[in-house]
Amino acid sequence: MKIVVSLSSPAEIQKAVALGADLIELRLDLMSDDLSSVMAGVGGQCTIPIIATLRSREEGGAFTGDAEEWFSTIQPFLDLVDYVDVERKFRKFARMIHFQHLQVVASAHIRYMPSPDDLKAIERDLRTYGDVPKIAVTPSSARDLLHLLDFTLEAEKPLVTTVMGEEFRYARTFLPYFGSEWVYCHIGTPTAKGQYDIRELEQLQELLTYR
Repeated sequence: MKIVVSLSSPAEIQKAVALGADLIELRLDLMSDDLSSVMAGVGGQCTIPIIATLRSREEGGAFTGDAEEWFSTIQPFLDLVDYVDVERKFRKFARMIHFQHLQVVASAHIRYMPSPDDLKAIERDLRTYGDVPKIAVTPSSARDLLHLLDFTLEAEKPLVTTVMGEEFRYARTFLPYFGSEWVYCHIGTPTAKGQYDIRELEQLQELLTYR
């Protein structure tokens, strides 16, 4: 399991690294500064992989532009990052991102709980254009969680699964034990509801892991 620290400011990169992050996610849609200054803050200072994410409002973020605006915003960061998070509606740009020798996190953030068959279909679709499928769902019951755990355990890897919202946030802590590659967290300011602080997550890991 690897820990992704999701940030809304590049000024926090070094703190996240010092606290034990394995990867950094830059939430470009949440950054209030001019993105040219954000680029200057990213360049050359990070020793771990960086994910550039411009999350649309439909999938829980703040970006409201069209596909062309999405890519024009992401494009200047392609020389500075290692991964780009690409939602399904922006998939036409995945080939260009791969051409830059970057990996694509193919993501789907779903405000309900898909059926087991639908989960498999979503995963297959994400793999057609991405290297690491990321599926975030919104469970409404413990049975939904059981379906998500079973899917995570049996699915092809690599795969990232997680939950949206706060009601079932505890699932974030144990999905990695069923095969989810990454777990997303914060270092003081959550970028999504339900995220744990990295220090909380590390404490929970220590309690849950047999030594």
